[in-house]
Amino acid sequence: MSNPLPKTEQPAAATAYPSPLMGWLTVAILFLLYILSLTDRNIMALMVTPIKRDLGLSDFQISLLQGPAFAFLFCLCAIPLGMALDRFSRRVVLYISVTIWSLSAASCGLAGSFALLALARAGVGAGESGFGTGSYSIVGDSFPPHRVSLAMSVFIMGGVMGAGIVFLVGGPIVAAAMKAGPSVWPVFGLLQPWQKVFLMTGAPGLLLAFLVFVFREPPRRKAAASTAGYGEAWAFMRRYKALFAANFIGFGLAYAVTIGFQLWTPAYLTRVHGWEPARIGVVIGIAQIAAAALMPLHGSIVDALYRRGRKDAHLLWCLATVLLAAPCGIAAFLVGNPWVTIGFYWLFMMLILSTASMGPATAQIVTPQHLRGRVSAIYVLATGLIAMAGGPAFVGLVTDKVLGNEKLVGMSLIISVLCILLPSALLFALGRGSMRRAVAANAA
Repeated sequence: MSNPLPKTEQPAAATAYPSPLMGWLTVAILFLLYILSLTDRNIMALMVTPIKRDLGLSDFQISLLQGPAFAFLFCLCAIPLGMALDRFSRRVVLYISVTIWSLSAASCGLAGSFALLALARAGVGAGESGFGTGSYSIVGDSFPPHRVSLAMSVFIMGGVMGAGIVFLVGGPIVAAAMKAGPSVWPVFGLLQPWQKVFLMTGAPGLLLAFLVFVFREPPRRKAAASTAGYGEAWAFMRRYKALFAANFIGFGLAYAVTIGFQLWTPAYLTRVHGWEPARIGVVIGIAQIAAAALMPLHGSIVDALYRRGRKDAHLLWCLATVLLAAPCGIAAFLVGNPWVTIGFYWLFMMLILSTASMGPATAQIVTPQHLRGRVSAIYVLATGLIAMAGGPAFVGLVTDKVLGNEKLVGMSLIISVLCILLPSALLFALGRGSMRRAVAANAA
């Protein structure tokens, strides 16, 4: 049978995506920077006690610093950055974003009050907003649809491993800083141990930001002149309401619980079992990295299902893994042995981390290429508001205001599974039909 496409069109189709080597180089660099971003974002989880003591804060204020203070500009900046990513060089946007979050992360070490620390955390959120939005767009444009899930899983694995590395490496760093005590640094003056840790982990990003110029930017297949504003993106999403409810709200709820577990499990091990930061860092870090290492398996399974005709594979797989993860998350804080808690924590993370990569992968696959920057921005806005503002704050609020006992933080995490995670499974189930229709329309 003759090829139905004119010969002149075939080279364009063949060169629509970068070479596999360039595509995976891009993923590797973004992977490294994602590790850095999660390190700067989550190092605070290992320093809750000294920050509370030195600044006189409550659990709820700490939860505001870990959640809403970070999430406010993370979400607010996503919309203008989405427009910039669809119109200007995405590598330049990424460079500026990495520089801003690194400066802000280091500035956390200069804060001497709740207000100043919240302001610095907001700057970290602003920078990481541009990085996340731009990275999703670049990865989505670097691979054909049937390979996006694996590539996105490998990229997101860097972020999740960053959360593990911050515990594995950050635990001993924090322990050493605490043992050394306060010290006087040139220019900065007297610094508390937790302030020194923020400076040491934030500064390297100022140099690593230049790595974004090593890879080539993938081409766009539609002129930038047609990309002004968000009207076309909103019109597209309104046609598939159930899909984008699952994509934005469902994944946001799953992330909220995941982040809550990552940020409050160390406090649970300290308060209930008396573990020190060095032990918590190593054990939680290994569990987190071991769970993250299986993320490409999620991507490979979904890509295989997608190639075989399951155009709702992303939501179907996340529905299954969330339902399996929920009982593991509940059991982790009902057992009396901390090592059994770690085992259930690993099982929970291994399963729930399927959602970490399938959310952005879903947005890229169902969205026309010229709208991906703006749809990715709305995705970052929606999931950030729900997950980063809601996850840590929910646990802190329930512990402080409902249960009234900081040693019951484990029960707060169980409540988050029941009230936040299980509704996400319902949204995944309801969005499957809408996703099949969107994939068919985008392929037409």
